[in-house]
Amino acid sequence: FVTRQTKTISLNNLFPIDSTNSEEMSDATKVGTVEIEIEGDTDYAQGVEYLVSSENTHITTSSGKVIPISLDVSISNLGTENANYFTAREDKNATIYKKLVGNELVGDQMLLVGYIKPNTTSGTAEGIQNGKLTIKAYLDKNKILISDTYDGTESDNMGTPNSMASGKTILTTTEWNALQSSGASFQIKVEANEGIWVNDTLDNIIRTKNLNTTTNQPIMDNVASEFVSASTGINFGAVSSGTNGQGIYMRAGTENDAYPIVYYRGAVENNNVIFNNKCWQIVRTTDTGGVKLIYNGEPSEVVRDVNYEREYYSADITNTGVGFVFDATTNEWKSTVEKDNTSSITFSITTAGNYTLNYFNPNGGPFYLKKNTEPLSTTTGKQSIVLNDVTPSDTFTVEYSQYAPESGTVVFSLLKEQITGVGCDNTGDDTQINISGTNKFVFNPDDNSPAYVGYMYGDVYTYNSLAAVSGAYYGSGFTYSNGVYTLTNPSTTQDANHHYSCNSTNAEGTCATIRYYYLVKSYINLTGGEGVEQALAKMNTNTNNSNAKTQIDTWYASNMNTVTSKLEDTIWCNDRSIGAANGWSPTGNLKISSNYKDDYLLYGTCQRSNSASSTSTVKNQPSLSCPNINDAFTVSNGKGNGKLTYPVALLTEDEIVLAGGLAEGQSTFYLNNGNNYWSLSPYGFLGDDANEFYVGDGHTAFMSVDYSYGLRPSVSLKPGMPVVSGIGTVTNPYVIG
Repeated sequence: FVTRQTKTISLNNLFPIDSTNSEEMSDATKVGTVEIEIEGDTDYAQGVEYLVSSENTHITTSSGKVIPISLDVSISNLGTENANYFTAREDKNATIYKKLVGNELVGDQMLLVGYIKPNTTSGTAEGIQNGKLTIKAYLDKNKILISDTYDGTESDNMGTPNSMASGKTILTTTEWNALQSSGASFQIKVEANEGIWVNDTLDNIIRTKNLNTTTNQPIMDNVASEFVSASTGINFGAVSSGTNGQGIYMRAGTENDAYPIVYYRGAVENNNVIFNNKCWQIVRTTDTGGVKLIYNGEPSEVVRDVNYEREYYSADITNTGVGFVFDATTNEWKSTVEKDNTSSITFSITTAGNYTLNYFNPNGGPFYLKKNTEPLSTTTGKQSIVLNDVTPSDTFTVEYSQYAPESGTVVFSLLKEQITGVGCDNTGDDTQINISGTNKFVFNPDDNSPAYVGYMYGDVYTYNSLAAVSGAYYGSGFTYSNGVYTLTNPSTTQDANHHYSCNSTNAEGTCATIRYYYLVKSYINLTGGEGVEQALAKMNTNTNNSNAKTQIDTWYASNMNTVTSKLEDTIWCNDRSIGAANGWSPTGNLKISSNYKDDYLLYGTCQRSNSASSTSTVKNQPSLSCPNINDAFTVSNGKGNGKLTYPVALLTEDEIVLAGGLAEGQSTFYLNNGNNYWSLSPYGFLGDDANEFYVGDGHTAFMSVDYSYGLRPSVSLKPGMPVVSGIGTVTNPYVIG
């Protein structure tokens, strides 16, 4: 068996009980028993567990009486039970697993044969052994009573008393003999899983993994720890690494909350999930106990090469010289050849198709392969040889000659691909939603207004660009009366306190439409007595969907609507707060410089300037708060704005920084899929266009919203979502039940 492999076995005539005395027969005469090879494989660093269960709970006699089925399992060839394997009847894991998959099996009808793992010394696999599972299904003598005299009363009729019959199925000798004569069969299922059978919910698994291996305490991100060397904790402005946060961490300041925030960071490999038959990556937990995920493509089959059984080789095999012997344990042909001797085998392959032949000779003698007498290959050492378009009429000859001073053993086998489960090993476009249409991946098709940085937006105030009028007056504010704006404190100098203008060289000039300048040559028009504060409020009114929201909602409606009940209505923060470096306030700091990187409307709590002159330390402190309820996108009106159609959006820049993303430089972290895709966080209105943060190839950056970048939706699972299998890797992800 291999990872998450399932095999169903049919067992017949399951009566290892002597009908004359209701005693169990000896092992030598036992029926209803099967042996299965099990693996001790170095590939399974987490060990392998086998879950044995009955697909039937009972046998029903012709008279309608129910006889429960019992199971027993033993392991052989691995020595005595020790730290490397154990067996457990009705282990806690198996009990919870039954509940998760909805099986109503009772008592001995499900067994966990637990945790067969490689023998290790200091973490290095050694002495790997294979073993056997011996599975016995039987009718337990302790659950059956064969009696011709029991009448169900406590009379003195010399029959069987009730005390002996309690909880048992009562059969007459005639019924028992008839049952044995007719025989019975049912199915036994054996499931193998890498790692321990998961017995918990996803949110709790994440939190219990978040432990320092030395102190067994949560790993905090603000102090030095096992994978953080700095005494002040993780530096979010530096690359994620083994000394700067790589693993799973608890966010400082949340440790005493009802639901502390735990998140994954860096090049982690154990945060993969299959939910609703789609792949996701775990990003973090939420303050309400849920688990926020990001879409990671569609599941695909996990395939592993295994050796074909003997039946795939023709029956009329010809061996010459020393000859080859088939090893049924490994499904390999082997021959040990002395110096100056030759070993040869001729065979056909019984089933047409494409094959791969694996060859290995540690002593380096020549290996010859012929097809229908035509030489295909001459090799030494170890090699795989592809055999395409094979038919049963083709004849293959393998010949090996040993010229080394000592004897040599040559081994070859035919390989087949075996599906071992489903996985999530996706990159690039495969991790993004597949959508269609014009402007399908742009955040918004237009970029000429600050409104367009919103996941939703209101009125669009487009920018205008015009050379400044020489001698024009600018006011620190205005008065408005009867449809006319009048500047206050007019000055011919456009500075930090003078933004408004009627574009007139007359200090007393008035206008029906006033200009608000946020750069020397860039402005928006205001009317009706409104100022910049009112304009910003109108731009941030959530009445229109961004293109990104429309595309994600369309995808959700087609792919996720049936599982909405399993998702929590958490906050997705589209933070449009105005930062310090801006020209969008009457008293703000309007920077007049040649460096446009300093001249923008800065949104968000973790957004960072790429300007060399920036000295802000905010870039090292990502935040998961959302300062304005207007920007806190939710489905309901409870703790957010209630503007989402479905509980889905995008990750914020802050969450990406927590995960290991950087504004500058390259970083290896799990959210790096090799493509560019949008975040939810605005960067600002830079110069003359709206910009959003995005995840690039190993970094984060910002770009105009009309660029075509990918979309990876994010959802948040409710607390308590059960995991039925998996360990979180791409080849064996957590599977949500």
